[in-house]
Parts: sequence; C-alpha cells; structure tokens
Amino acid sequence: MDATRRLAFLILKDVETEGAYSNILLNSRLKDPKGASPAAVRRLVRGVLQNRILLDAQIDRFLKKPGLKPKERVLLRMGFYQLLFQKDSVPAHAAVSETVALAKSFMRGREGFLNAVLRAFQRDGCCVVFPAEDGPGGPAGYLSVRYSVAPWIASLWLKSYGRDRTEAMLQASLEEPPLSLRVNPLKCPDGLSDLPKGSLEDSAAWREGLVSVQDESAQEAVRVLAPRSGQRVLDLCAAPGGKSCAMAELMENAGEVLSCDISENKLSLIEKEAERLGIAIIRTRQQDASLPPDEEDRDAFDAVLCDVPCSGLGVMRRKPEIRYNVREEGARALPEKQLAILRTGGACVKPGGSLLYSTCTVNPAENEAVVRAFLADGGFELLQEKQTFLGEGKRDGFYYGFMRKQIR
Repeated sequence: MDATRRLAFLILKDVETEGAYSNILLNSRLKDPKGASPAAVRRLVRGVLQNRILLDAQIDRFLKKPGLKPKERVLLRMGFYQLLFQKDSVPAHAAVSETVALAKSFMRGREGFLNAVLRAFQRDGCCVVFPAEDGPGGPAGYLSVRYSVAPWIASLWLKSYGRDRTEAMLQASLEEPPLSLRVNPLKCPDGLSDLPKGSLEDSAAWREGLVSVQDESAQEAVRVLAPRSGQRVLDLCAAPGGKSCAMAELMENAGEVLSCDISENKLSLIEKEAERLGIAIIRTRQQDASLPPDEEDRDAFDAVLCDVPCSGLGVMRRKPEIRYNVREEGARALPEKQLAILRTGGACVKPGGSLLYSTCTVNPAENEAVVRAFLADGGFELLQEKQTFLGEGKRDGFYYGFMRKQIR
C-alpha cells in the first residue's frame, strides 16, 4: 500500500470523523512521515478538503442509494480527486487501484463497491456536472459546487459584492496561500536581505527570531494602529500572539503590551512567541473580552486592538474546513459578541487614544455593521476603514476600522 495515500487517508478520516484541524494534523504527523512524501500528503489532503463539496456532488451521481459511511466517502473523495485534479501526475489505474488497496486494509468487504463507483466515474469520462444556475439553488447553488463552499457563503457574497467580486474571491480561495513574512526590527534593524528558503521552521532565521509569519493585511492593520515606544497597549483577543508581537516590535520593546485571551491554555503560545522574538514587554492575562472591563482597566491604555473571533471567510485558502464547517446561524450570532468586545476595548482606551477593530472575514455584518453600531454609542470618531478582499494583491480577506476616542 502506498504510504503517502495511507497517511493522507488517516488525516482526512480524522478531520471527517473527529472534527480535527487539518493544519494541526499535517504538522504533527509529518514530523515522522513513515515513508510518505510530505509534499504529496499535503497536496492530497489540501486538495480533497478544498474541493469536498464538488467531489461529493460527483460521487453522489454514481450511488444507487445514499448513506455512505464516513471512511467510504473519504476514500471516494481521494479517488475522485486524483482522477479529476492529478491527471498529469497520477495514472488513472493507480488512482483506482490504490484507493481499492486502502479499502482492503481499512474496510475489508467494501472494496468491490468502491471499485465499482470509481470505475463508473471513469466510464463516464470523469465528467464534472454542476447544478444549473437557473435551477432550485440558483447562482449560489452553482457557485457552491463549482468552488466548493457552503451555499450560504456564495449567497452572502453575491448579495453583498456582486458576481464578479464573488467569483474572484472564490477562485482565490482555491489557490495556494502565499507565505508572507514579517522581519523583526529588534534583531534586524536594517532589514533582512536573504529570506529563508525551504522549511521555514527549520531555518536559522526562524530559530533566531529574525522573522515571523503574518499576512500583509494583518501587518498593515498593526501599522495603522501605530503603537509607539513607551505606550501602554491592550490586545484583547491575542492568541497566538502575532499582532501582540508585531506591536511590541513597533514599540521598540519599550512600554507594555497586555495580551489577553479567553483561553488560559493559549497564553503560553503568546509567551513562547515573544521569547523567540526577544520581546520583553508582553504580559499575558486570561480574560473574557466580551465582559465589561475591570475599573482599573478603564481609560488606561494608549491603544487597544480588538482582533475579534469571526467567521474566518477571508482565510479559507489557509483553513479549508471553513468552507463547509462554518454555519450560517453561527456567523449570524457573531456580531453580538464582536460588538461586546469592541465596547470593552473602547472603555479601556484613554481619551485621545486609538482603537482598532479587525477581523479576518469578508462579511459586512461582522465588519462595517459592528463598527457602525459601536460608533452610534458615541465617544469615538472613525479615522480609517478598509476591507481587503480575499486574493486582492495576494492578501487574505481582512477588515479593520481605526478609531480615536474623543477627549471629553
């Protein structure tokens, strides 16, 4: 049995049946790949997850009755993906035979059924069928299958941004995410001429804290907030610490950054990253940012960052499970919590101080609408606002609203 396909299957099975995150599983299990090709495992896992809705739509065409077991569906997705998307590198006979071999190992007795479905797809010419745009699901139903996203996401973007913008973002969501690095000015005041090549985490630049991974949109948001040396800064939803560390670097490691998170277990991630980068001004605290602040924190900070929990639609190409795991009802419930966090952050800003609200999503209800509701409370003025769309300049989808607290 092919070791690469076996490891990919085990990862995809755990994502499907246990709700595991693919990026975490890939990073942990590829430390000891046991003969598998790490690059090939990543391609197969990522490809199947990114195209899951499209693959399921094709698989279902060849089932006489519904009711596939999770492991069966995972294997069929792998087989169909190789037949559809890896034609140039994987012979069709290998895609089928290796899928059947996996079935013999992990679900003996079902290999004949899986072989029959794969062969039927081959006889059909591996043809891909999409729903009609004038059918029951309309354009959103078509785009949902074409780009493998939940129908509500396609519908939301069509309504909010129109067809061209929606399709451009959906296409970008299927592309390989770019790697954006932030150079640490505390250790590289003159910049870094030779960026690391190959595995980033194995590089000297990473180990020595010369660089961090951070999307350009997130870097821009921190620059807009522009915390200065000697200031006191609050990051309300800080884990895993990327923006806290970016702010500390801008502050030249002078002043204080209080990095809070609702999960106490995640605070160690912030502390570990700060240590790697040589940052000494970050202090961590467990806190539910949706609750009103303590009296000692009111009007106490020069700058406050509220990078709130969101639907994450702007980072689908980095976290493919978002494409179908984020529910519409869950996204609708987020603005209430986001507004509560923003109000907490606003209460902590000194008069004349700065407040930045940000998300990694593309959804007016979580972005502009939350900021407008907050501004309606009074006491703040909006200085700058920006929605970056997924794939725009190779960036993730990202929003920020930059505000200043009025002096009474």
